[in-house]
Amino acid sequence: MTQVLSIIILLVGLAVLIVAADILVRGSAQLAKHLGLSPFAIGVTVVAFGTSAPELFACIGAAIQGETDLAIGNVVGSNIANIALILGIGGLIMPIAVHKRVRFVEIPLMCMVTLGAIAILIDGVVTRFEGGVLFAGLIAYVTYIVRTHKEDIEHGLEDAVAKIKPMWIDIIYVFAGIAGLGLGAKVLVLGSVDLAESMGIPAGVIGTTIVAFGTSVPELAATIRAAISKQIDMAVGNIVGSNVFNLLSVLGVTAMVKPLIMDPSMSWHLWAMLGVALLFMVWILVRPVIARWSGLILLTGYLAYVVVSYIGNPGVS
Repeated sequence: MTQVLSIIILLVGLAVLIVAADILVRGSAQLAKHLGLSPFAIGVTVVAFGTSAPELFACIGAAIQGETDLAIGNVVGSNIANIALILGIGGLIMPIAVHKRVRFVEIPLMCMVTLGAIAILIDGVVTRFEGGVLFAGLIAYVTYIVRTHKEDIEHGLEDAVAKIKPMWIDIIYVFAGIAGLGLGAKVLVLGSVDLAESMGIPAGVIGTTIVAFGTSVPELAATIRAAISKQIDMAVGNIVGSNVFNLLSVLGVTAMVKPLIMDPSMSWHLWAMLGVALLFMVWILVRPVIARWSGLILLTGYLAYVVVSYIGNPGVS
C-alpha cells in the first residue's frame, strides 16, 4: 500500500470517528434527558465518554489487531496533546482563568491518576487485572465527583438536548454512533499501521502523534467552542476530565479486552506525559490564568515534542 493511500485511509478513519462520536454524544445526551438525569450527571458520564470515545475504540481496535504500542501511544499522546496543544490553542484564542476548585483539587487529582497509570505501565505490561483496577478507579472517580460537587455544571450540551426527540430515535443514534466508532477505529488503525510500516516509523510514535491528535479532535472542538463563548470552566474541565478518563477507562477497558505490551522505547513518552501534567499543575497553582503567551508556550512545547518523537526517536529511520 502506498503512503498516499495509507494517509487517505487514515484520514477517512479519523473523519468517521469524529462524526460517530458527535452522533453518540447527541443521542446519549438526549437519552439521558429522557431518563431524568441532571445536567451534571450527563456531563460526567455522557460528555466524558463521548469526547474520549474515539480514543477508546481506536485503542481497542489496535489491541485486537496486535498493535498494542499503537494503543498505549494513543492514550499517552492524547493526554499530552490535551494539555499542551488543545489548552495552548484555547489560551491563544482567549485567556482562560482556572477555577479554584479545579486548581487545588481536580488538576492534582489528574496528576495522581497519571502517576498511578505510569506505575502500572512502567514494567511494559498492562494485564487484565491491572486494567480492571484502572476501570475501578474510574468508577471511584465519577462517584467522588458526583458526591463532592454541590452544583450542576453545564457542559455545553444545550444544542444537543434543546429539542427532545422520541426515545427510539435517541437509541438509534447511540447504536449508530457505537457502530461508527468501531468502523472508524478499524480503518484508522489500518491506515496508521500501513503508514508507519511504509515510512519506517514505529507504530508507537504514530500512536502518540498522528492518531493521538486525530482522536483528540473532539476535545479540541469543545475547548475552542468554550473559549470563544467564554465558558472558561468548561474549557479546562473538559481537558482534565478527558485525561482522567483516558487513563482509567480507555487504558483499563483496552487492557481488559487484551493485555497490553509496551516496547521499552516508548517509556520516555510516559515521562513526557507526567512532566506535562506536573508542569501544568505547578504553573496553574502559581498563575491561575492561561494567557495568550502561556498558550503560545504550551503550543511550542507540543510542537517540540512531536519533532523529538520523529527525529529523536532511535526507531525512526
